[in-house]
Amino acid sequence: MAARAVGAGAVHLERTRFTMYHSNMHSLDWRDPEERQRDAEKAKNKGKGYGVSAQSGEQARSHFKKRAGMLDVKLTLCDWTVFLSLAGLSLAIVDVELCAFNTEFGSHHLENASTVLRCIIIGLTFLLQLVLLGYHLTDIRVYLIETNSESWRVGLTFERIVQVLAEIAACACCPIPAKFLWKDSVVWPFLSGSPLSAHGLIKIPTHVLLTLPMFLRLYLVGRYMVLHSRYYQDCATKTIASLNRVAVDFRFVIRSELYQRPLLFIFVFTICFWMVMAWMVTQCERYAYPNLPGYQHLLDFIWFEIITFFSIGYGDIKVHTYCGRALAMVTALVGTIFSSILIALMARRMALSSSEKRVNHLIAESQLSLTHKNCAARVLQNTWRTVLKRREVEKEGPGQKAVMKLRAAQRALLRAILEFRRSRWRLRMQMEDEDDYFIARRAFMETEERLSRVRKRQTQLNQQIGGLYEHVQSLTHLIHLRSC
Repeated sequence: MAARAVGAGAVHLERTRFTMYHSNMHSLDWRDPEERQRDAEKAKNKGKGYGVSAQSGEQARSHFKKRAGMLDVKLTLCDWTVFLSLAGLSLAIVDVELCAFNTEFGSHHLENASTVLRCIIIGLTFLLQLVLLGYHLTDIRVYLIETNSESWRVGLTFERIVQVLAEIAACACCPIPAKFLWKDSVVWPFLSGSPLSAHGLIKIPTHVLLTLPMFLRLYLVGRYMVLHSRYYQDCATKTIASLNRVAVDFRFVIRSELYQRPLLFIFVFTICFWMVMAWMVTQCERYAYPNLPGYQHLLDFIWFEIITFFSIGYGDIKVHTYCGRALAMVTALVGTIFSSILIALMARRMALSSSEKRVNHLIAESQLSLTHKNCAARVLQNTWRTVLKRREVEKEGPGQKAVMKLRAAQRALLRAILEFRRSRWRLRMQMEDEDDYFIARRAFMETEERLSRVRKRQTQLNQQIGGLYEHVQSLTHLIHLRSC
């Protein structure tokens, strides 16, 4: 068609010809406008990936409101999981202490109360399982709303299934009434202090062993901290974190709290950890010495937890069961980790800030510069004195007194030279020890000063060129007037 159009223009045909050019001939759409609009709506609804893109502001607002409602439900369910878990754990601790009281004093009047408590604990555990499943279902719905997905299979990944099963298994442990137990107690070996002596046997109640795993429910407190932290509640913080590809999860919140309030966080965690571990070790060890009261066991093992936490180990209190030894190993491991964290935090607190480092560096640099100048002045003074003493020796002759003065001046000159070299070396080392930040800042300031001088010179040059242009214009105007 292009060749025919050129030919038509060459022979001057009367009929005007038009040629249409297009980069993609297949993209020309000759369909009806309504059909094109329907296809465009279908393509817009299809979107990319799994999601369905919002068509209007109303749909976007409805999605946002639905997501906000689901997040409120998620927070409420999280609060209920923490309440149910702590309530069940508290009742289990009361039940263990009641049973220990019955065993210690040989009383059986509180067995019915213990049975009632265990039934309540089982009911709370069942409710906790239901609320926990509701929490994860709500979390999946929030994920589907955020991704604009409609199929629940998108949010049900293998990792989430494993997490849900692990949480249900951790929260399912609880003591059950005595009449439903296959054994009232479990026989454990009593580990004596001497390896040559024979191990004895002690009986630990089964409900105690079922109560100890209930402390695994405390992970829900960590989830509560994350969901109620200002990093998770603040939309601006979450937006900034998502733009920087940072997940606002448990690790991020804990590290942020350690960065902002390190001493308070470590203090609260350490006290709670000591109390929990001391109570658990007490339940493992109190039946080895049934004649001692329970509060004495607890106080002794609080002391044991403290000295084990800091890896001191005086050896005055020992554990005689495998359960106690396992808990002591956990205490030592956690204590080592937190001791290193505490040392790192104290080192960071004791470190100087950049401005303080700069002040110290400037003071040291000024003192070394002054010392260097004084050493150089002493070298010049002693050099001149040595020259004078040498002239005196040459003038008066090699007398003993003049020669001794010359040697003293030479020794002073040598000491001044050595001191000058040491001061120069210290000044050089001080310059090398300067922080890269200060070096870069100094280079930036020097560059900025040079650029300011260049800009000033350029401004002056522009003014001179402007004045020259005005003179040329006035001269041209005068020449034009004279020619007229």
